[in-house]
Amino acid sequence: MKRILILALAQALVLASLTAPAVVGLSIDVRRLLPNGDEAGTLAAIISAGSIAALVANPLFGWLADATRRRRTLLVAGAAGGFAGCTALLWAPCIGMLTVAWISAQVGYNMCFGAINGLVSAQLAPADRTRAAGVLSAVTVLGALPGLAAAAVFANHRSLMVLAVPAAALVAIPLIASRLPGESASATRRSRLHVPIRTIATSAFGLAVAARFVIALELAAGLIFALYLFTDRWHLGTSAAVRLVSIATLLGAVGIVGGSCAISLTRLRVIAPRVLLGIGLGALALGTAARGLAPTPTVFLVATFIAGCAIGTGFTASRSLAQSALPAADSGLGLGVLNAANTLAPAIAPLLAGALVMPGIIPWQTDGYGAMYLLLTIPIALCAAAIPISRPRRSRSLVSAI
Repeated sequence: MKRILILALAQALVLASLTAPAVVGLSIDVRRLLPNGDEAGTLAAIISAGSIAALVANPLFGWLADATRRRRTLLVAGAAGGFAGCTALLWAPCIGMLTVAWISAQVGYNMCFGAINGLVSAQLAPADRTRAAGVLSAVTVLGALPGLAAAAVFANHRSLMVLAVPAAALVAIPLIASRLPGESASATRRSRLHVPIRTIATSAFGLAVAARFVIALELAAGLIFALYLFTDRWHLGTSAAVRLVSIATLLGAVGIVGGSCAISLTRLRVIAPRVLLGIGLGALALGTAARGLAPTPTVFLVATFIAGCAIGTGFTASRSLAQSALPAADSGLGLGVLNAANTLAPAIAPLLAGALVMPGIIPWQTDGYGAMYLLLTIPIALCAAAIPISRPRRSRSLVSAI
């Protein structure tokens, strides 16, 4: 478990390194370079470009880490590349170079993620899969906190705001890598330089990816229109609605961490991942529907906390299920694909949520946002229904041969 905690620290440092530039740094740089232009549209385009880079880089470097057995090397190289990209953000002379710098930072830090995914599964006992999954799921939320703290503390010092955490990661990650057991390059490395489609095409792994995507989609879509729901349904002023949205976001985050840690630190971790996933999806459907039907803001907040706990449970269970469905030798690629679902869902969520807002579908409500929450329960229920038909890794692959 000590090795998992060390890797969780590395993952937290990587996440934190991306947080301050994404939340504040890029906004400042876009305004600096484009004072009288379409700042919002330009910022959205840059962030989207970085997300696409992350979507490709995470599984790509996971596959490379698996194939070369140089996971520690890639971990350190990724920290250096990410730091270089963040440094380039500070001196980008134009929007084009700013975009290239942000893509470089995303590629570098996703190299770290690919290496971490492989290192987590190496020598991981089956009994520890769910515990490790819970720790790493909690880190997905907690890891953002140092970056947010750096943005707040160094608000008047742009360089420190952007580089404080990446610099810490640049120093700490090589030390972390030195504490990890080494890996010798395989004698058959050349023969392994192929994409192991058969190992990631099982129904069990497909279920894990689908569930992760649906859960991440609900997480991203669930609060997109919360401000409008508060103002339209309960006729609150903007300041009161903003305060409640902030509280709801905090409660959801606490629920995610709490749900993940509760499984990791208690006997709940011995429950089969499929069962945990079913519990998480069921609770998420309940919390999502309750938000859609909430008669008061208090009920909405309680339902948001329930949904957060369910998301933490679902994240933990889906990662544990994916790890049990993957050979350790190909875990970097497989978990990279799982992480890609997290990246893709927020990109789709705004468009999907907007399409699901259907005023009048709930006769006793004046807003259409309740319909969005209710309709979001459909893909959650479909994933839950697929759990009984998923099969473990030893079952026949979804493709017979590659």
